[in-house]
Amino acid sequence: MDSQKRSKQRRERIDIIAAWSRTGILAERQRLLIEDQFAERVASAGSRFFIPLPLTYSDDLWYNTQVSFLLEALDALPRRPDIAFDSTWKVLEKSAHAWLPARPGRGPNITDALGLLSADPRLSHSVTEALLANIPSQTCGYLFKRLITREPAESSSRALQRLSNSYGRGDTLPAEIAAFLALVEKKYAAPDFDTARRGAALLRRALTGETLDIAGTQVTLSFPARLRILLSGLLYTSRNERYHGESFSPFYSSAASIKTYTHPHYLFLAAYALVHLLWAHSGHPYAPTFDAVEENTTTNLHEARTLYARHWTA
Repeated sequence: MDSQKRSKQRRERIDIIAAWSRTGILAERQRLLIEDQFAERVASAGSRFFIPLPLTYSDDLWYNTQVSFLLEALDALPRRPDIAFDSTWKVLEKSAHAWLPARPGRGPNITDALGLLSADPRLSHSVTEALLANIPSQTCGYLFKRLITREPAESSSRALQRLSNSYGRGDTLPAEIAAFLALVEKKYAAPDFDTARRGAALLRRALTGETLDIAGTQVTLSFPARLRILLSGLLYTSRNERYHGESFSPFYSSAASIKTYTHPHYLFLAAYALVHLLWAHSGHPYAPTFDAVEENTTTNLHEARTLYARHWTA
């Protein structure tokens, strides 16, 4: 993108606030070009965009609190899947805490909760397999930057530290993941667009469970390793960067395109599916069935891939 166009879009962001400073924010602001393009794509595709899973009525206070945040997430769709992810993350965090047995003298820690979840055989399910099999290329590009080229440095360091944490004796996932990332880095860590693209594509294949030949070494990431990368390397890193204001709000970026939407859309879909999978395991009266969660996850991934078409995997 040339500097003149970038400067124009930077000015548009300032102009939006300037207009609201005169009228107040009840007036609908002028949409950015990418927002118009996305709205037109959704309309022309005849897409349902996202179909929520029907929920069971309950007077349980904890459950109703979580449902309130799911409604907050749905209110942000379709225009802001990034904000929908933020709201759904709150439910995922609470649901992950509820999964763990209480420990005396110490409250639940989300870093530990996600690490333990990734090694729990109950999470080896068609739902999580579907999420890993349908990860978009934009998301793999994000992971490649955080885990291989290590940018931005601080966020990357925290993500790699989480993946190196061990959860109990016999947890071999840190070593497995570190060995895999070392191979990828040796082959692809170079500040070159084509190298980064090919490296991200390799990450995508690895996360689907494909056996790869990386510089003569045969590698197949185990399911728990792939799930730990999804939970602790991707979802938690994305949440932290947004929460702490470390990443650019995606659709106000001068580089935003239709492809930009695929990443936050996927983050939302993954968090939403995981919430309901955890609930299905809870045994509570409001718990959905596993079949319903699987069908809903498959449907929503299909809706997303159909909407974005080549932008999902290009």
